[in-house]
Amino acid sequence: MSLLHPYYLIAIIYMLIFSIQEVFVKKVDKKWFWVLAVYLIIIAGLRDNVGPDYGSYKGIYIYSDTKDYISIIRKALHIEGSESVEIEWLYALINKILLNVFNAPFYIVTLIIATFAMFFKVEYTEDNTFYPFTYTLFMFIPNFFIGESGQIRQNLGTFVIYFAIRYIKERNLWKYLFWVFIATGIHNVCYLFLPMYWLVKLRLNRFVMLTLIIASIFASPFEIYRVFGSFLDNISSDSVLVEGFNGYVEESIERLNGGFGVPEAMMAILTFFLFTFDKQMEEKYPYYEYHKVFAVFGICMYFIFRNNPIFSSRMAGAFIGFSYIIIPNAMYVVSQNAKRLIYAFIIFLVIFNFILFSTFNNITAGRFTIDQYKNFILP
Repeated sequence: MSLLHPYYLIAIIYMLIFSIQEVFVKKVDKKWFWVLAVYLIIIAGLRDNVGPDYGSYKGIYIYSDTKDYISIIRKALHIEGSESVEIEWLYALINKILLNVFNAPFYIVTLIIATFAMFFKVEYTEDNTFYPFTYTLFMFIPNFFIGESGQIRQNLGTFVIYFAIRYIKERNLWKYLFWVFIATGIHNVCYLFLPMYWLVKLRLNRFVMLTLIIASIFASPFEIYRVFGSFLDNISSDSVLVEGFNGYVEESIERLNGGFGVPEAMMAILTFFLFTFDKQMEEKYPYYEYHKVFAVFGICMYFIFRNNPIFSSRMAGAFIGFSYIIIPNAMYVVSQNAKRLIYAFIIFLVIFNFILFSTFNNITAGRFTIDQYKNFILP
């Protein structure tokens, strides 16, 4: 068992203190959430060779400068050119400007990407839950290490699209389309969110939810996603990152062949909260119906793509990351005793994920340990 660097432990303790306050005392001023955001920007954005995909993203940085601006703009406009750009246009443009114009070292890239990611993360979290510290603590392990400190491109893209959900609520199509355009310029997986502007209007009762989830479970062994051919590969694949990603996320043969592991347990927990608190959430929590559609869509995608660890994590994971907000939100609609039970369960999951993350090779593979982590400004 490995131990996380104290910088991460400080963040966990900070979140826990304000989590207790926001759940059992009163809402915490947003400025304290921004303090956390700035701290996380520093430990993620200024990390030195930390994260399983650090070297791969450094390679992308150099690669981006080999493409001319015209080719990048053509990529943005979906116009075929003589020179192909293998990564998304906006991410390539950010990299090229930083290297070509400013000759910036690579840690400036990770710092800028982390800053944007945390900005959008703070905004969408504040928009969608009364318990931002609790939700962030709940998602911290492993998401912060896979996201802000790992798959930084998909991480930023999904936070941009999460932020844009506010325009679904406002029913402002043009603003939503603009942010979809920006998000897909960072990572292709965000194209999957485009139809959500209309799909959130679906009314899902418990029978419909159960039918969709069970059908997806039964469809899992048949790998029906293969009918889409290379389209899904283009959305989720990053050839230069697959090695780092696979070295970080452990998948057992038994689980991929129908066994039961942590991802399935989390799907079961999310499904339990969906069904148990569905009526109370509909009555008391704003826009819960939209959250519910995202959650059901994510659960179904997970089981449909389950036999492909890249699809089930990158594609379904983009929806599931937002859907987990339902779990802490359930505390808003229940009695004080039920709130205490839900909170205790959330803290149990935090501790469980901490132990699990420390037991596997994830901490050492990502160099997040007390003896491996390095930062350009922190001692």
